[in-house]
Amino acid sequence: MQFITGETVMNTSKSIKISLPLAPSIYEALSREASKLRRETTEHIQRILAEYAIRQKLLEKDETERLQLFWRLVERAVEEAKRICRAGDFTSAITRQAIDACLVDEEWKKGYKEYVRDDIYKNGNPLKGPINREIGFRIRAGIGGTIVKGPNGKAATEKVLGSIIQSYTPMINYDRAAVS
Repeated sequence: MQFITGETVMNTSKSIKISLPLAPSIYEALSREASKLRRETTEHIQRILAEYAIRQKLLEKDETERLQLFWRLVERAVEEAKRICRAGDFTSAITRQAIDACLVDEEWKKGYKEYVRDDIYKNGNPLKGPINREIGFRIRAGIGGTIVKGPNGKAATEKVLGSIIQSYTPMINYDRAAVS
């Protein structure tokens, strides 16, 4: 199963792409709800379906636990970013700030290590890319962040050493209403 969220993909096994016709009223209602939750509509529909599959016990226990761990780790990083913004400590490195704040929490570190199934600081682990990209994407969406763009008009990136991430996209500001 593959969960696509805007720019990132959480690969949990093979993916199947489907076309799903919806009545306009249903799509619009889901889009409104997604907007309130600061999600893209397709991401929101995927989350609804995944949560349904979990509630109905349609997934293997390991897959359910892995999805829930992924969501907890990402959501905690988003909450840290919001807390940092509310405290007036926003910088262009908000993604790095939020991750650093999470890394102080031994439970979060333990969960991250469980998710990536290896040393959290080791480079080259293919399990780190999807969750790290998702954390960055969800932080940006969660705070209503505006990214810094380079001279070529593409998103700028900052390299990182000695962390669980190798780079992040800096942000120039955030939406105060999104973090309240």
